[in-house]
Amino acid sequence: MELPKRYHPALVTLHWLIALLIFVNLYLGIFTLRNRGGARGFQAAGSNVAIHMAVGVTILVLLLVRFILRVRTSKPAPATAGNKFLDLLAVIVHYGLYLAVLVVTVLGLVFSFQSGRFQSTFLGTQSQFGPPPGGFPAVNGTPGAQPATPFNGSSANRPDFAGGRRRPGGGFAILAFHGLAAFTLLGLIVLHVLAALYHQFMRRDNLISRMWYGAR
Repeated sequence: MELPKRYHPALVTLHWLIALLIFVNLYLGIFTLRNRGGARGFQAAGSNVAIHMAVGVTILVLLLVRFILRVRTSKPAPATAGNKFLDLLAVIVHYGLYLAVLVVTVLGLVFSFQSGRFQSTFLGTQSQFGPPPGGFPAVNGTPGAQPATPFNGSSANRPDFAGGRRRPGGGFAILAFHGLAAFTLLGLIVLHVLAALYHQFMRRDNLISRMWYGAR
């Protein structure tokens, strides 16, 4: 059976849709939400946080759908860069992208659940961040109290919310790994784009057409 020249149109749609959503969340995470700590910072970012979480959930669902479709549909023959090392690197980057997207999204969702952000935004329960009575669950033994000093990004006066950094497996540690994974994902995306451009303009093998619409 002859292999198709392009991926299935549904896979093409999912590829570019997921890519768009990833860029949206990377932009929000890096340029809008990064370094917003404490109650005031989290409240100021409210609508962007809701979008960030909703997009993350959507990406997870679409990744699952894409995996099922990829298994069930025929695919073009593996592309080659004409070099065994580059071909191996391409495979590593490709699977690294899948893993990084999964890790970034899962860690973000874990933090949003642990901090109460997801429940507050989508389930209507009171967030642990914000003014009393839904403020920090306990600061200096006083439920719902705000930190004695404004949060400035250092661990010295970081709010000790439920599951916070000062507790084993704390939420802020998860958030730190979420950010690290996001920058790792960004680096892999850059490598992926550079590889596609190399194929398209240096090798001139029209690789990008494989992930676009047309006769298969």
